[in-house]
Parts: sequence; structure tokens; C-alpha cells
Amino acid sequence: MSDVSTPASFFRCPISGERAIGVLKVGRRRIPVTLVDASIEGYTLRVAKKYARKLRKDRKWILIAQHERTLVWPQWRFTAENGAATIAVCRLQDITPQEGVRRTWQLTGSIPKDSGSSISGMALGGMLLLMIAIVCLPGIGDDLGTAPRIGSFLSDALRGFGISVRQFLNS
Repeated sequence: MSDVSTPASFFRCPISGERAIGVLKVGRRRIPVTLVDASIEGYTLRVAKKYARKLRKDRKWILIAQHERTLVWPQWRFTAENGAATIAVCRLQDITPQEGVRRTWQLTGSIPKDSGSSISGMALGGMLLLMIAIVCLPGIGDDLGTAPRIGSFLSDALRGFGISVRQFLNS
């Protein structure tokens, strides 16, 4: 970032009210900003004194404003006498999540909302593990007749690895 500004030959649209409130993500930090104006190339932002020195200029930032996420790069910076900073950033890429795509914690990333599955993979896996645990419990498993079968399966599996059940339980 340089402290020298270049004159712009395009229109800058002023932003006011609630639309002027935004957040700048710099690494893991979330810095509140006020959007002063916008143009086809980028934005002018105002940052309070206590946050101005926390801005790292060696990386790309994410501007979150008006339900949009934009990857931005710092162009120039002006620091006023009171310590507040005015920063111009240029737009690099729109990274707003697509509508109709739901973000999940699955390893597969995002899945469309209209995929027909209302239960996520993690919930289904959790329910399956719960059902297996219930079937393995001594009281319920004995009544169903599954506990002895599961016990013999586990002891055979451990024997296949060369471990006895007593060694496994004592370790």
C-alpha cells in the first residue's frame, strides 16, 4: 500500500446508512469498517484508530458488506491526525456463497439444497453409531440376542490381530 492516491476517471457512488456498515477479515481478525464509497474497481473504507494499525497489507482481505463477500486488495492508505485510516481497496473476486448451495461440515464440501436428503451425513452416521451402541449394551443386547454375537465377533477380530480379549481389556 502506498500513501499516494491516483485520480480516478470513473464514478464513485457514496454509501450511507446501514449499507455503509461492513467487516474486513484480515487473516483471522474481523475489523469493523465503514464503506465511504464504491466504484466499478473497488471501495473506499474508513477504519477506526484502534483497528487501523492491525491491518496487515501483505495479504488479501475479505470485505463482508451488504450480504456480499468480496476478496479485495489494498491500494492506498491515508492516516488522519486522529489515527483513523481511510483505505482504498480494489475488488479481486466475488466470493459470496451461491444461492441454493448449503455449506456443511462434511468432507464433500457443499451440497445443493434440492438433493433430496434432509439429513446430513454426520447426523446419519451419529444415529447409526447410537443404534450399534444400543444393540451392544449388555441389557438390551442380551434381550435381543445380539450381545453374545457381537462379543464373539470382537474377540475373533482381536484374535486375528494377535491380541487376546484379556490383554485388550487390561491395556
